[in-house]
Amino acid sequence: MTDDSPDLKTTILERIRADAPRKVWTPTDFVDLASRDAVDKTLQRLTNAENLRRIDRGLYDQLGFNKLTQKPNPPDPRSVIDAVGRRDQNRMLVDGMTAANDLGLTDAVPAKIVVHTDARKQPIKLGNVTITFRPTAASKLFWAGRPAMRIIQALHWLRDLLTREGESDRVKQKLAKLFDDPSAGPPLKADIKAGMTALPTWMRAFLKPLIGSDINVQDRHVDADYAADDDHTGSDHDDHHPAAGVRPKGNLDLTKKPQSAKRGGARKT
Repeated sequence: MTDDSPDLKTTILERIRADAPRKVWTPTDFVDLASRDAVDKTLQRLTNAENLRRIDRGLYDQLGFNKLTQKPNPPDPRSVIDAVGRRDQNRMLVDGMTAANDLGLTDAVPAKIVVHTDARKQPIKLGNVTITFRPTAASKLFWAGRPAMRIIQALHWLRDLLTREGESDRVKQKLAKLFDDPSAGPPLKADIKAGMTALPTWMRAFLKPLIGSDINVQDRHVDADYAADDDHTGSDHDDHHPAAGVRPKGNLDLTKKPQSAKRGGARKT
């Protein structure tokens, strides 16, 4: 395929349209088709022609509209986070409330999304939600980018609520349904088993009945500080953790820490 050819535009659009509607793309997703310079120029032209939307440096998606409001849909934060990781080759660990909301384990909506990563990055604003990136020690990023990342982060955030009557059973039922899914379940269970020794004791006890008690030993080299620490940076007790005994509901801003909580470069295109 010739660089910067009409065929390149067509092929890029075909690849985008064949995937998930709200997926976010980066130039590196197309370097198998042509040179990086050609991909950059083609994405710029597709953006100028309003075939694509430029979200941030090197981040693109298809512009969709809400049928009710007739306004553009904001980009999918989950896909933006994944794309930033691909763009910059960094590890991304989402905060606990965001993970719980993504999994349907809480109806609390974060006022901001905190992503722990191994590099400094500027915030990205997506409509009413802002993604902020927090530089975090590598020892706290064990679950970053892994299939079970959101489950682990969500359980850290929900820990205080699991002591409420019926709350533990509610969460287990939702997770059991996820684990039973023939497509999503097996990789999630395999990932948790592989990283079981990186989990605090209480979470191991919570998850073992759901995934089986056998433990894959391939990750027994896990950083000892991480495995022994029940209050990881990634669990976001200092960001938006629910107060003990209160189940968050609706569009609450839970970014303030309760008193009882513990403290825990690509080129421009």
